[in-house]
Amino acid sequence: MGSLDKDRFQKELAIRYCLARGMVPFPEVLVSSSSDLSDSPEVLTDLDVLGLEFLSDGELRKSLFDCKSGSRLSAINRAFWVSGVMAYTSCDHGFVLLKAKAVSNHRLSALSIRVDLHSEESFVSLGKTLDASFPGSSYYQSSIERWNHVDGIYSANGWSMDIRGLVRNAVPLAKSSSTVFRRIIAELRAARGSFDPGKPSHICIFLDAISSLMVLWASLSRDARRFYVPGMEKAEFERILRLYLWGGREAYKVRQLLTKDRSGSDLSTSLVVDFPAWDQLVSYFGLVIDAPQETFKCAHLCREAAFRVGGDRDALLDASVARYASNSPRAKQFSCGMIDYIVAACGLPRDLGRAASEQILAA
Repeated sequence: MGSLDKDRFQKELAIRYCLARGMVPFPEVLVSSSSDLSDSPEVLTDLDVLGLEFLSDGELRKSLFDCKSGSRLSAINRAFWVSGVMAYTSCDHGFVLLKAKAVSNHRLSALSIRVDLHSEESFVSLGKTLDASFPGSSYYQSSIERWNHVDGIYSANGWSMDIRGLVRNAVPLAKSSSTVFRRIIAELRAARGSFDPGKPSHICIFLDAISSLMVLWASLSRDARRFYVPGMEKAEFERILRLYLWGGREAYKVRQLLTKDRSGSDLSTSLVVDFPAWDQLVSYFGLVIDAPQETFKCAHLCREAAFRVGGDRDALLDASVARYASNSPRAKQFSCGMIDYIVAACGLPRDLGRAASEQILAA
């Protein structure tokens, strides 16, 4: 998304379309190999923009935006390529933004494989059906310059690059929300000595991570509703939750054995392996279990707060964020609750949590 990126304008259009439709946008998502046999992840391709949309009861719909202002492929061949990438990444729908208008036959044929071909003009017209002011800048995330600025913050803090890889690439492509949640917890714990609450750039990184965590929690809270039964014993809920978060009974047993081996515990005794700050995590599940749609809204609010603290403030955009927050009455509560948990679970500075919560409450 650099200043010389020839598809820069189209990517910004795609981001603004996501925001107009209520999606959470993820630009330039790196797609890694499904085989993990090398020392470092092997990147197969990148997705120009990936939008995640909350449908109902925690179900997320993924839309891929392919921006090609100068592709040599015909429009329909581009649609075939996008369809293949959609299948690999489990996307539900695809948009291809072209410089020139595709012929009608190609556009209709592409729809049969869930790909929508658009010129820039027709895409703007589509966006206006969602928001009459489209493609106007309504949020901090609307500007590709701000995305580049936040990416620069990550780059300037080398210790945060692994965090960025998870929150910008692993989260939107997650097949198992609990697995990615565990990985982010581990990465934040590893970086706990690097966060400085006095630096706005570090607060920006932290809030950006919280934003992606809230996307995961839309699915986590939905799944918890499936195994929670009103009136069930707390101990039973915790037992099932523990197995769910560790990836099932067998994975949990392996974790128990490894923990016993490292600690030198008697293998004949039972060992409970919990997430850090377990009681607080269980309480948070109890808080959000009835409103997975509100956890998803937190993702937008937290990223707006991240972009705001990481750059220059804008009074008009602040007003837009405030309106969004007022229409999502529990978003601030859920966001601050997640901040408190992550600070406790990862051993992060308490002042960092307070500074991040202040940014949320100020929305």
